[in-house]
Amino acid sequence: MPIGTVKGGHEEEAVPRPKSDSREKIIESARTLLRRQGYHGTGLAQVIEHSGAPRGSLYFLFPGGKEELAVAGVRECTGEWADLIRQAREASPTPKEWVELLAAGFAEQLRSSDFTEGCPITTVTLDSVPTSAPLTEACRDAYSAWLAALAEGLVSYGVEQERASDLANLMLVSLEGAMVLCRAFQSTDPLERVIPQVLALIAR
Repeated sequence: MPIGTVKGGHEEEAVPRPKSDSREKIIESARTLLRRQGYHGTGLAQVIEHSGAPRGSLYFLFPGGKEELAVAGVRECTGEWADLIRQAREASPTPKEWVELLAAGFAEQLRSSDFTEGCPITTVTLDSVPTSAPLTEACRDAYSAWLAALAEGLVSYGVEQERASDLANLMLVSLEGAMVLCRAFQSTDPLERVIPQVLALIAR
């Protein structure tokens, strides 16, 4: 079904609707490339080539261009990782199992991407915040959602709310920082080494 018409002469020509899965493909490709290369290192032509979506679909679905697309990618990551944190909590009877399950998932992502993909918004944050107001807001919201999910998990294990908020901040900083080091050293050793320290702080 067309979404609208464009007048040409005495007839109206239908404007084709982009394929229903184009948006998902474009966002997924943008997420992957942004995670590897950052905002400034990723071009729209790369996203089009990587996704295989029609060029017109990208500009139709994201009239705001790369910034709008990057914000959509960050928003997708936000919910995904918050759900991942909560699902790992539900599957883990103890804080130790929870943290180790999260770390194992992060380590697998690093290895499977040949250490090109760490935390999904680290590179975007480093090279676009606070220059871009929309991306600043999106990245801030992402970190806030992840901190809330981590604090929620800690409280469910009996940690007091105020301390849970501080520990959640420490957990996120430690895990994200360790993933950056993993990329630099091409090894999951930094992540494996930080986990016992995080667990020790939770156990106090």
